[in-house]
Amino acid sequence: MTTTGTYVTQKRQDASGPVRSPVAAYRPALLTLRTELRRGIAPWTGAGTAVMLTVTMAAKADTWQGSWGETQGNLHSAATLLVGPLVAAASCWQGAREHRRSTTELFGSTPRPRFARVVVAALPIALWAVAGYLAVLAASLLATWPYAGGGSPFPSFAVADAAFLVAVGLVGFVVGQRCRWRLAAPVLAVLLYLVLGVPSYSDSSAQFLDPAVQYALDASLPVWWFAPAMVAWTCGLALAALIAHAARRRFLAVVPLAVAAAVAPLIMHTGQGLLREDPAAARLVCADGTPQLCLTGYNGPLLPQVSQALSGLLGRLDGVPGAPVRYVDQEVRPGSAAAWMPTPNLGWYLLRGRLQHSEDFAWQVAYRMVNRECPDSLYADGSAGEDRGMATDLAVTDWLTGPRTPQTPDAEKTPQLRRLEAMPPPERRAWLGRFLATRTSCSPSEVPVL
Repeated sequence: MTTTGTYVTQKRQDASGPVRSPVAAYRPALLTLRTELRRGIAPWTGAGTAVMLTVTMAAKADTWQGSWGETQGNLHSAATLLVGPLVAAASCWQGAREHRRSTTELFGSTPRPRFARVVVAALPIALWAVAGYLAVLAASLLATWPYAGGGSPFPSFAVADAAFLVAVGLVGFVVGQRCRWRLAAPVLAVLLYLVLGVPSYSDSSAQFLDPAVQYALDASLPVWWFAPAMVAWTCGLALAALIAHAARRRFLAVVPLAVAAAVAPLIMHTGQGLLREDPAAARLVCADGTPQLCLTGYNGPLLPQVSQALSGLLGRLDGVPGAPVRYVDQEVRPGSAAAWMPTPNLGWYLLRGRLQHSEDFAWQVAYRMVNRECPDSLYADGSAGEDRGMATDLAVTDWLTGPRTPQTPDAEKTPQLRRLEAMPPPERRAWLGRFLATRTSCSPSEVPVL
């Protein structure tokens, strides 16, 4: 009985051929993929991606180095608007390889399934593009890390951008195999650039379906399902095109297409809600002392530098009745005991963790403190009282800023400023107290004479 059973089993194995393990079954495809990754234009596409992103980021380093949101926002724009068309064109050229070599019928006669052959040929460029993107992403984050005041990187945007590069790589390959026109690759790059760039100028909710839409990542956080939704949208469309082109059961393209169609209304309906406000970015961080200096969460480490920049202004207001007791980089109510100061924004006041243009920073604080929010019609007549009031406001602003006004460094001192400087300190403090008490008044007659 045992001998007969063994004979039958061996006969069945001989009839069906040798039994292969799953790894062995896919080994030819893996070997082919490894070969494709090391030759052709795929490595050059990865290098081109890295070079293009590096040049773009380096040219704008002053505007992002020090902010996680600005760093990934700039990289997102470059990866989608610039690298996306490049990857699509390279994949299209790769897809047309069989047409150029007149080997379409030869490859069609091979025993390997067409879908596996197409995927193995399409993936190398997409994978190399993702590798180039990730290399520049890592370098950009390392360049930001020493100067970042708060917050953290956004992995969801990295996932969404990488998935987009894979998607355009697959779509470009399908276009190259379907279209035999030699100029298909550059034309596809131009068309894709327009398709990605034009929706940004639209107010329609459909613009959020554009993978290249610009997001204000500073002081914001993406919702938790942002990356899965964008991956399902972009890769769903790409996979549907690939299945419809190369699979034997082309009707299966309906599945990824349905997934993409399901998440599209969610993305459109959410719109601006794809990003939510970061509570840590709105929270005030204050320094000890009187008056109190406060900055919003991410800029808390800059408080010592801000205090140094405002030291002259705060010293001149020391002992003045009615002087502000708090300075914040947020809007303040008129008549409150707090005063506004500008947020140390990247690219102007902040450069690699250091506060720049401290004189202008102090002048902005003084001007906003003295400036009266009055209607323009009040100054239309140009009466002597109005001129005197405006000259007095300007003199106080210049005196609070210091001996060298950044707005007009070489301007001659006005008579009002000279009289203010000539006052004895006690008299000047008393006069400034009366002046600050009229900050919310739009009547020139209430401004004390200088």
